[in-house]
Amino acid sequence: MGITISTLDFTEEIKDKLKRNLGLNFIIAEKEDKDYTLFQIDFDQSKKINSLEYLANIIADIVIDKLEKKFINRIIRHKYQNFSVDERNRIQELTMDHLKEKDKLDSKLSRIVRKKEIINQVLKYLNQNEDLNIEGFVRFRLKDYINELNLAVEKAVDDFIIQKEYNEFIELLKYFVDLQEPRISLVHVLQKTDGSFQILDKFNNLINNEYLEGYLAEMFDEEVEYEDLLVSALINIAPVKIILHFNDPEVEKTVKSIFGDRVSICPGCDICKRSDK
Repeated sequence: MGITISTLDFTEEIKDKLKRNLGLNFIIAEKEDKDYTLFQIDFDQSKKINSLEYLANIIADIVIDKLEKKFINRIIRHKYQNFSVDERNRIQELTMDHLKEKDKLDSKLSRIVRKKEIINQVLKYLNQNEDLNIEGFVRFRLKDYINELNLAVEKAVDDFIIQKEYNEFIELLKYFVDLQEPRISLVHVLQKTDGSFQILDKFNNLINNEYLEGYLAEMFDEEVEYEDLLVSALINIAPVKIILHFNDPEVEKTVKSIFGDRVSICPGCDICKRSDK
């Protein structure tokens, strides 16, 4: 019984993995055919199941570890030509991050599930054929797998666009802040138990809450987050210095990105303990 595996780019990877054949008695002949390397692999018919499973694992690892990034790059290059090179590179990074994130979750895009799907398809193919070209197999036989990569790219593009729009909005807010004359020297910001915020002046008196009530909601005619209302209020108040008395990394990041060096984080004080019941 023999199987021939050919590859354009992964000769050394296959050679290395075939050397670790876990006790399977492979007889391997390597030869060149134009730009391809062919591995002719013979094994005992009585060990066919184990041998094919081992070969399928080799191919699945190469597909995920080596070819996956190339196919993702190809999808991005063909479908998103309107993005710049830097933007496409960033989308590729987000796609890979998205797939790594899925590896930690019970998801159809997780590495375990992707690998299992590839192994099943390889075994199905090798039980009916004796020749397999790795690059061609992925392109023409793993349609569901390629579709899943397309979904991962689409998610990355959505994330990229949202982040880009967010960054542009932050830059616009920073521009407004830089244009404004400061109206007040210092404010303290507290976060209440319900997630909303209070703003105090330097004497620890509550600043009129009209800034935190519906300003952005009226602008956009929709419900807004407490974080958006806080940013709107701070822009209107235009303080020289802002001290945040809470631990909320996302809000801290947003406020700092707009107000820069004006923002500091309180390590803990009596004001931090103050909140409406």
